[in-house]
Amino acid sequence: MHGDRVRVRRERPSALTWALALMLTMLCVYLLTLGFSGEPETAIDSDGSAPRVTEEVAFERTQAWFVALGCYETAEEARIEAARYAPRGAAGYVLETADGYLVLGAAYETEAEAARVAESLSQTENLACEVHAESAGRVRLRVTAEEAHIDLVCEAEATLRALAAETADIAFQLDRAEIDPEAARTLLSVSASRLEDLLERLRAVPGAAENAITADLIAMVEQFRASLFVLSGENSKSTLSLSAKIKYNSIDVTLEHMRYLRKLNGL
Repeated sequence: MHGDRVRVRRERPSALTWALALMLTMLCVYLLTLGFSGEPETAIDSDGSAPRVTEEVAFERTQAWFVALGCYETAEEARIEAARYAPRGAAGYVLETADGYLVLGAAYETEAEAARVAESLSQTENLACEVHAESAGRVRLRVTAEEAHIDLVCEAEATLRALAAETADIAFQLDRAEIDPEAARTLLSVSASRLEDLLERLRAVPGAAENAITADLIAMVEQFRASLFVLSGENSKSTLSLSAKIKYNSIDVTLEHMRYLRKLNGL
């Protein structure tokens, strides 16, 4: 006698169940794609002596406010006017904008400080000063390289950012007679030495000259280091002239750094 057989009935999924499952699968795929497509990716070569890792690197947003001493239709007009301001302690940096060529006097970390200086110059020097702002957004990158090389890239970007501000402050200390030209030159020499050390380490990274991230960093560090070395040997007896040259280089590296960040955001 055969025992009673227990039959298990398999319910087939309905069309609605299949549709819901498909929708959930597509949603998961979309979310995964969204999560990994946000940041540009790059790789830095390795000498093979250390393991490579992939990390997210973030360069924070930067912004500066400039006192503009005038706006001119042509670059030639702007350069002529800029030459008049430099002996008086202003940078005389010419910046091309959509509205014309601005002659910049100095860079400031806050809008309020720039506005205060612009108002003071307008009243005391009878200049049509205005505040001009420049900025670059936050950069996020996925970098594959040796961990030490990723750390070096972050250090280099942060050092450029910090030294640009420190250089501007040296000029302002000169203006306030808190330091003399000799002390200013010493501080500039120390900053140049820091950049020299940084440059040597960046150049030692395999393939650094060809990589989009490191190549531009090296170029900025080279230029800034060269400018600071020249300023540290500046033998001008005029405090205002030295201050103007320091301000000029501070503005230059600040704007170059912003262009670098914008370029990375465009990768």
